[in-house]
Amino acid sequence: MPAQEREKVFQRLYRLDSSRTTPGSGLGLSLVRAIADLHGATIALEDRRPGLAVIVGFPRAEGTGPGLK
Repeated sequence: MPAQEREKVFQRLYRLDSSRTTPGSGLGLSLVRAIADLHGATIALEDRRPGLAVIVGFPRAEGTGPGLK
């Protein structure tokens, strides 16, 4: 995915030119971002050459983690 397209894929109904002939609605990553935002999570796209990784990081809840109950 071209670097200049990465922020655009989070817009509702946006599809890359190369994906316009494949099934889909262009809602997937916009929904992922909306859910991540609701939960205070971060979302990042990383080029894997070939492919793309979508990395979602959720904040740790208070009182959780190694050695905590």
